[in-house]
Amino acid sequence: MESKVYYGEYTLEHWMNLILKKNIILPDYQRLFVWDKEKTEKLIESIRKNEFVPPVTIGSYDKGDERENLILDGQQRLTSIFLSFLGIFPNKEKYKKKISNLIDDNDSEIDIDEFDNILEWSLKKLTEKGNSKEQILSQIKKDNYDEISEISLEFLRSHYLGFCYLVPQVTGGESVDEFYSEQQRYYSSVFRNINIQGETLLPQESRKSLYFLRDGLVDFFEPEFSKSIRINDAQMDFVRYIALISHYKEKVNINKVGYRYARRMEKLYEEFIYFVAYGADSDLFSPLPDYVTAEDYSNKLEEVGKFMEVITNQIVLNSIIDIDLVAFGLLKYTLFESKKLDINSINNLVLDLKEEIQSFKSDMKHTKNPNALMHLRNRIQSSYEIYSRYIK
Repeated sequence: MESKVYYGEYTLEHWMNLILKKNIILPDYQRLFVWDKEKTEKLIESIRKNEFVPPVTIGSYDKGDERENLILDGQQRLTSIFLSFLGIFPNKEKYKKKISNLIDDNDSEIDIDEFDNILEWSLKKLTEKGNSKEQILSQIKKDNYDEISEISLEFLRSHYLGFCYLVPQVTGGESVDEFYSEQQRYYSSVFRNINIQGETLLPQESRKSLYFLRDGLVDFFEPEFSKSIRINDAQMDFVRYIALISHYKEKVNINKVGYRYARRMEKLYEEFIYFVAYGADSDLFSPLPDYVTAEDYSNKLEEVGKFMEVITNQIVLNSIIDIDLVAFGLLKYTLFESKKLDINSINNLVLDLKEEIQSFKSDMKHTKNPNALMHLRNRIQSSYEIYSRYIK
């Protein structure tokens, strides 16, 4: 796809106004804010000394009836400046302690969204609360934030940050639908190839831009229930599970699962997303169920999420071994084969899962290198076998 690139610079005051008015926004696949206070302070000091700061990359995204300006690169820089403009900084440890105390003091379920989930924090958390500095500061949960040095209006007006602005071009020989599809593919590619201020994206974060290659499947690739399941502060990688289940179903032989992808499994997951998004033939993957390709999957995911909640309430997920045993069999039978779990036997299912988890963890070779294909294949087979006993 052809594009025009424009270069320039704005005062920091103008950047703050663009953020407040939502004239520039984060795309849904952008990562969370990950900088600490030290990096934020160092950035402000670099700007103060007129040192080089990499420009921000903005992309013009044509949605037909409107145009959005997406922050493709520079989220960490812009957010740091915005936080310094407000004089606040999110404190994850305070938030964790508060939620832990609430859980200890309450038997009922806690809705963490009521307390501004700082663990999943980005610029959007602030811009959702208002379009002025005063509105935002009046709406935030102040005990989730630390006070930091506030930069002055004079500083904002006298210092600049550069940008490059990408504008995809219509070539004239393509339909509107083809342009929108090419545009999404173009931005997914741009995002994945950008080096964000030295902060390496986790594979899951980088891959997320590909989910938008087909808008109707975004919520399938990353369902709500998977966002609340965390292992060592990492979110459940739902795509990994459905990709490997589809891969095994196509290959039939467990020993062919991951074959030639041992050191590049992320590449396998990417190819799965392209396979689903474009519906191409593949000798790597079996097609997803018709209800998924028809984008009618909401009820099924909700049902699976309830099963997952019941099981994970009884099993502590603190390693890839735990979540693999729980997830592979459940997703195979409920999502891919539309079968029902025997609710009356859930307790026995949980006991079997716990026993198998403990068996794997007692093998030091397994716990030391759980990502080895041999161990992954064993977990897949064991999970399938356990769940097969409890399917109606």
